[in-house]
Amino acid sequence: MKRIISLSLGSSRQNFDRILHFAGQSIHVTHYGVDYDEDLLFRLVSQYQGECDVLALGCIPAPVYIGRRTLRHRILTRLHQEVTQAPMVTGHLLRSTFFDWTLQHAIKQGDLKIQNSTLTFLSGLTQFDALPALESLAKDIYFFDPCLQYQVPTALRGVKALRTYANIAGRSLQNHTVVQPCQPIQLSAMNLNPMVRKALQADYFIGTSNVIRCFDLHDFADRTILLDDMNPELAADLRAAKVFNAFWLKPQIPSLSEDLPYPVIEALIQLCQDSDETLNQDDILEFLTTHRVNPGLQRLHPEREGSIRRFAFVIHPLSRRDLFRHPVLKPLTWLPDRVQPWMEKGIGKAPGVLYGQIKGIKSMADGSMAEGLIYTLFATPKEMLAANPDAIYAKILAITEDAKKRGAEIIGLGAFTKIVGDAGVTIAQRSSIPVTTGNSLSAAATLWAARDALVKLGFVPIGKDKRKKTQGKAMVIGATGSIGKVCARILADIFTDVVLVATNGARLMTLRDEIQQTAPHCRLTVSTQPDRFAGQSDLIVIATSATEGGVLSIDRIKPGALICDVGRPLTFTASEAIRRPDVLIIESGEIELPGKVNLDCDIGLEASVVYACLAETALLALEGRLESFTLSRNINYRKVIEIYKMAKKHGARLATIRSPNGIVTDQEIELCREHALRALRSMRQPLLDKYSQPAQAVLPS
Repeated sequence: MKRIISLSLGSSRQNFDRILHFAGQSIHVTHYGVDYDEDLLFRLVSQYQGECDVLALGCIPAPVYIGRRTLRHRILTRLHQEVTQAPMVTGHLLRSTFFDWTLQHAIKQGDLKIQNSTLTFLSGLTQFDALPALESLAKDIYFFDPCLQYQVPTALRGVKALRTYANIAGRSLQNHTVVQPCQPIQLSAMNLNPMVRKALQADYFIGTSNVIRCFDLHDFADRTILLDDMNPELAADLRAAKVFNAFWLKPQIPSLSEDLPYPVIEALIQLCQDSDETLNQDDILEFLTTHRVNPGLQRLHPEREGSIRRFAFVIHPLSRRDLFRHPVLKPLTWLPDRVQPWMEKGIGKAPGVLYGQIKGIKSMADGSMAEGLIYTLFATPKEMLAANPDAIYAKILAITEDAKKRGAEIIGLGAFTKIVGDAGVTIAQRSSIPVTTGNSLSAAATLWAARDALVKLGFVPIGKDKRKKTQGKAMVIGATGSIGKVCARILADIFTDVVLVATNGARLMTLRDEIQQTAPHCRLTVSTQPDRFAGQSDLIVIATSATEGGVLSIDRIKPGALICDVGRPLTFTASEAIRRPDVLIIESGEIELPGKVNLDCDIGLEASVVYACLAETALLALEGRLESFTLSRNINYRKVIEIYKMAKKHGARLATIRSPNGIVTDQEIELCREHALRALRSMRQPLLDKYSQPAQAVLPS
C-alpha cells in the first residue's frame, strides 16, 4: 500500500490518519500539524521521509518571484536540502494553478464582481502569483503584509508598493519566524492610519485559510472574503463573526469524496505520475483534465450573492440653500444675496459628481447586503426645468457610465432628475445599467405615512376593506402625475369620496373613467381648482412638482385635515404650517433602510433615513432585481404593491413622520387634534360629536 506522510507547520487540530481509495489503489495518508514548532517539523521530516512514498509539507511560505529575483523562505530552502529519500510536495503549484484558473472562471461567469472593486490582500506575498489576474481589473489593491509580518499598523497600496516592500525587506522576510500571533491582529484598532482605514473598506478581502487565522475575524463582519481553502472550524468561526460571505477555490475531485489539504492532493498527483521527478505545471493540468475537475467556487452562504450589491443614485439641490450642503460649496455661503442667483445659474451647468456613499444596508430576510454611490447634479429645480432635456440626459448618462465603472448594477433617479423629459424612459434606453425612478415606493410610502398619521389623528374611521370604506373625502392634487395617479387609485378603494385635481381637464376625465372601472362605488369628482374642495377634504395628497404659484391656500383647509406633501420642493413652508396648528402637514414617507446604515454625505435627512426613491433602488439591489423597475409617468399599480412587500420583507421601515417644522411626535399629533376640536366648536354640533371621539378602525396593512 502506498503511503503519504503530510506534515504541516500549522495547527495540529486538523490531524488525521485514513486510508484513501483513489485511481484504483489504496493509499495510507497520515497528517500531523506541529503548531509552528520548526524544530519538531524537521525532526518529523527526518523520521518519516524514509517511510513514505511522498512527503507532503503544508503551511510552508511559498516562493515569491519578483522580476528576476526569487524570495525563498529559509524553511523551504532547508527542506529542499534535507528531504532526499522521498519526493517532496508543498501544494504551492496546485494552489497557484487552480486558484488562478477558478478565479478567472468566477470573474467571467459573474460569480465574483472583481472589476472596479477594491481588494485587500491579507498577505500579498503569500498569494503573489494571483496578482496578475487581478491587478488590471481592480480599482484599488491594498496589502496588510507589514501588519502580518511585523505588526506595523499600516497597509500598502498598489502592487508597486508591495514589490518595493519585498525588495527592501527581502532578507528579513526570508528569515522571519513563521508563527501565528498569540493574540489575533486587530485591524480595527489600527484605523487611525488612513491606509488601514481605506484597506478596511475593501469589497473583497483575499487570503489563505492559514493567514486569516492571524487576524481578528470580527474585523471582517459584513464583508466578503476570498480564500484558498476552508474547514468546518473556520467556517463556524466566520459565521460567528457575521462575515457576509466567504468563497474558497478548492479542487473538488469527483472520484475522491474526502476533503484534503492542497499538499495531500498534490501528493496524490505525484503518485499518479509513478515517477520521482519533480511535478511541473503540465502534470497539474493533465491531472485536472483527466479527473474532470471543474473550476468550482464554493460559498459559506450559498443563498447569498457573490458580493455586496452596488447601486447608484442621483440627487440634486431642491433649493438654492441646498447648494451649500456640498462641502466644496459650503465656503461660499458668505456670498451676498444679489450674487447667489448668478451662482445658481452658473453652477447648474456643471456636470454631475460623486457626492458620497451609503453602506451597511443589510436584509433582515436573507442577510444580503447592498451599498450605494450617491451622485449629485448642481442644478436646482428652477434651473433643471429651464434646461434642455437632452443636456440633463447627457449629464445623467455620464453618471451612469461612471457608476458602472465603479461596480454599480442599477441606478435610481431622485427628485427632478426623474421628471425632466419623459421620466426616465430615454435615459433607461441609453443607459448601460438599469434605471428606476423610485416612484413605486414613493407612492407606497406616501400612503404608508398617511395611514399611520390618519390613525393617530383619529378623525376619520378607516375602513378595513372595500366593503367597508372610509366615510370621508380624500383629494389628490396632481392626480394625473405618476405618483398621484397611483395614490388616487388606491384611495378610491378606501374612501367613499375622492377628488381628482390637475391642470389638464381632458386627462382628468380619462383618469376618472379608468378609476371608476376598478372602484365603481367610489364617488369621483374632477377639478382644476383644489381650493374648491379644501374645506371638505379629510386627506389631501399633494403629488405635484409645481415650483411657482400657490398649489393650495392653507387658510381654506378643513380643521383636523391631514396633508401629505409628496412634491419637491414642499408646498408649504414652516411658517405657513405654524399658522394652522389645527391641520397636520406631513411630508411624503421617508424610509429607514435595514442594517447599520452609514451615509457619509448630507442629503437633508437624518443619518439612517433616505428618500423613498433611493430606498427603492437599494431594495432592488438587495433583491437582485436588476431591472428598470419604475419608468415613465405611468406607474404600474401592481409594482407599488410589490415594492411595498419587498420593503417589508427586507426590513425597511417607515421613518419617523416629518413635517415642514421637523419630526412629528405623538404629542404634537394630539395637540393638533385638540386645536382642531376647538376650531370645530364654531361649527355645527353634529360635526363636533363626530370628531370628539378618536376613531378605532385602522387602515389595511
